[in-house]
Amino acid sequence: MIRRDDLTCPSWGRYRPTKPYDIDAEATVERKVSDAIGAMPFLWLAVTDEPGPRTLRAYIERNAIALLSNYRKPQLDPPSRRWLGRWRDQKRVEKSGLWNSNHVDEKYDPGFLEVLESHVDAMCVE
Repeated sequence: MIRRDDLTCPSWGRYRPTKPYDIDAEATVERKVSDAIGAMPFLWLAVTDEPGPRTLRAYIERNAIALLSNYRKPQLDPPSRRWLGRWRDQKRVEKSGLWNSNHVDEKYDPGFLEVLESHVDAMCVE
């Protein structure tokens, strides 16, 4: 958003703001980010294990990213022209179509889809 909207926020991602100008600039960016994220639909999955690289939640995250990534693949569902990743300075984000650079170049485990489905079904029972 900073690049797309030509905002000025020198402290963003570099240092903790202490000057009033930097604090106000970060507050403006945070408001814009919160508004954008708040307008997005999402589904919360209950995965009750502890965070860590060898957990079920890591397995779901890693495979979902690998499945949805367009990185070094034909784009089956390219992001819109307005997608914020087009203004990101990381090529892996821009080329994958995802706001994450981890796991975008990995292959997904097809068995992951059954695991994901069971968790989605569990959320829809209520």
